[in-house]
Amino acid sequence: MKIKAFLDVVSSVLKDWRVIVTLVAMLFMMWAANFILKYKKKPKKAKKGKKVAEAPAPKPEEKKEENTEEASK
Repeated sequence: MKIKAFLDVVSSVLKDWRVIVTLVAMLFMMWAANFILKYKKKPKKAKKGKKVAEAPAPKPEEKKEENTEEASK
């Protein structure tokens, strides 16, 4: 087979609509698979207008008082 005939065959194969559709479909599937594998859920951000106040930790003195009351019973 001559080079010119070979290039004509390759050109006609690459220009075929079935080859182009298959290529686009495969690229889309590879992109989707890559996206799914690397997807990480973003942490929820607190709204600027509403701040959630956390309950303050109990003071150490209160804990000591509770423990002494339980020990005396």
